Amino acid sequence: MDSLKLGFFDNLIHEATAAVITRVLEAHGITDIELITGECRDLMQELTAGKIDLFVSVWLPDIHADIIQSNPNFKVIGNLYQPSISFALPKKFQEHVGSIDQLITASFLHREITVCETLQVFANKIMKEYGLIEAGYQLKPIADEETLTHYQEIIHSQEPELMMLYEPALFTDSGNFYRLRESENIFIRKQKAAMLLNPNWIQRFGGDLIDELEEMMLGNQIVQFMENAIRNQGMSADEAAEAWQRGKLVVRA
Repeated sequence: MDSLKLGFFDNLIHEATAAVITRVLEAHGITDIELITGECRDLMQELTAGKIDLFVSVWLPDIHADIIQSNPNFKVIGNLYQPSISFALPKKFQEHVGSIDQLITASFLHREITVCETLQVFANKIMKEYGLIEAGYQLKPIADEETLTHYQEIIHSQEPELMMLYEPALFTDSGNFYRLRESENIFIRKQKAAMLLNPNWIQRFGGDLIDELEEMMLGNQIVQFMENAIRNQGMSADEAAEAWQRGKLVVRA
C-alpha cells in the first residue's frame, strides 16, 4: 500500500493537531505516513494536484472556504476544535478605536497589516467588506510563525499596528491588547477545524476509522495546551500528542 501523505499548515497549532491524528491513524494500522508541510501556496498546489491524501486541518465554513472550493471532491471530516478570528490593537489605543469601522478614520495607524499567510484570503475578504482597502490598508502575508513573532513585538512596543489574531493560539490571555468590535458579524459565525480526505483513501480508511475521526473532539483548551507544550516546554509535536494521549498534558508556569 502507498504511504499516506498527511499535510498540514506550517504552524504549531496545525503541527500539534497533525501529530494527534497521526497517532490515531497508527492505532488503526496506517503506519506508513509521510508528513508534508511548507509554504501555504505550495501546500495548496499539492493538495489540488492530489499529492496530499489527508489534510489536517482547515477552518470551516468561512475561514478556509477557498480551499474547499478548489477541492470539492475531498471528504470533509470532523470537528477537532472551534477556531475564531478577530482584529486587535495594542491596549494603548483602546480609547481611540473601538470597532473595525473606526479603522477607516484612524489616521495614526500603520496601513500595512501583517497577516498569517494561511489566513490571507479570509483577511482580504474582511478588508473588502469593511472598506479598509479603499482606506489605504494593505496586507503583508508572511509565514504564520513569523507573523506571531511580529505580533509579540507589536504588543510589547505598543506600535499603532493592526493584528489579525486567531484562537486557540498564543495570544489568548494577554492584557496588553484588545479585540475590536465588528458591525457586519463576519467573525461571529462558528467555525470548526476539519480534516480533508482524498476520495482515493475513503475506502482504505473504512467506516470505523472515518467514524472515529468524525466524532473526535480535542477542544480549544487541549490544542492551546499542546501549543504551549511545544512552544514553551521544549516538547516536540509528537511528544505533546503522546502527553495528550496519556492524559498528562498540563500547563506549567
